[in-house]
Amino acid sequence: MTYPPDDAIGALAIVPALTAGGAVLTAVVGWRRRGVLSARGGIAAGVVSLVATAGMVTTRPDYGALAGVVGLAECAALLLLVAAATRWATPRQAIPGVVVAALAVAVCVLRFLPSDSLLDAVGACALWSIGPLAAVVVGGYARLAEDRRIRSVAAAQHAQRVALSRELHDFVAHDVSGIVALAQAARFVADTDPGRALEALARIEAAGLQALQTMDRTVHMLRHLSDQPDAPAAATPGLADLPALLTRFNDTVRVDADLDPDLVAVVPPEVGATAFRLVTEALTNVRRHAPTATTVEATVRRTSGSALAVTVTNDGPAHRQPARPMPGSASGLADLQERINLLGGSLSAGAYGDGWRVAAVLPLGSR
Repeated sequence: MTYPPDDAIGALAIVPALTAGGAVLTAVVGWRRRGVLSARGGIAAGVVSLVATAGMVTTRPDYGALAGVVGLAECAALLLLVAAATRWATPRQAIPGVVVAALAVAVCVLRFLPSDSLLDAVGACALWSIGPLAAVVVGGYARLAEDRRIRSVAAAQHAQRVALSRELHDFVAHDVSGIVALAQAARFVADTDPGRALEALARIEAAGLQALQTMDRTVHMLRHLSDQPDAPAAATPGLADLPALLTRFNDTVRVDADLDPDLVAVVPPEVGATAFRLVTEALTNVRRHAPTATTVEATVRRTSGSALAVTVTNDGPAHRQPARPMPGSASGLADLQERINLLGGSLSAGAYGDGWRVAAVLPLGSR
């Protein structure tokens, strides 16, 4: 019995290896279209490999050990195509390419299997199927990791958009409602007291500039939202900003403030920001829905327990509505309710005497 030399090799071994290698090289060169090229390359190389396997099983050519080395290189190239198609191709593109290339790798061992036993053939093919399965796992894991990253970025962007919308509602709406109230007051006194009308115009200018600053900051954040989705949001106002807020509101209605200045250092930032938003929303609603109010009482105090109590009360008659209602969203208190619930607090709003009261209790945690 004679044996073929170790370097004996033929077209049935060389052609499928060159096809698989060429498919990998094409995917590398056309990197921008690597998904579709890997999938198509997997189909082409897999079909050629299956044809070569069928030819070698039926003809049993006298190839030497070098043909086996070339066959292993062919399988390696096919596995790269499987992993690449799983990672980058769309499901519709990937499935045909992965199936054909994986099948080609699984049955490639039949070319060199010395036994004709069906049981040996099935066992060998099952063992070689581990390679394609591992390639699918590797490509799929990378694909899932990328999908998770994209979803995480999208969630961060959505959270930033929600925060921006709340800021626009809470702060810009507050300033604009103040402008409207001052403009209405200036119109009524323009003929009888021009000096007060000029003073109201100056306050309108200040409120307008404040609203413009808020809008500029919001637009700036929107412009950088896509490029820097993980960038921290701009600092939001807190308890330290309440005196200035109440001073601006005091232009149209007398405000009695009861604020504990020592709370600024001990209240967590998220609780302070929520308290600020609550007071802002309550004051905005006074301008919108209680134009006859003459006094607003704002109280921010620490309770006997570990909580912050925030109340805003006005003396405007609850049953009266402005002759010309100001436009506005009714989602302000609903958004606050959601935010306060997340902090573990409570919110109530309703008639109080002849006016209206908004009250919240915000836990301070372990501080």
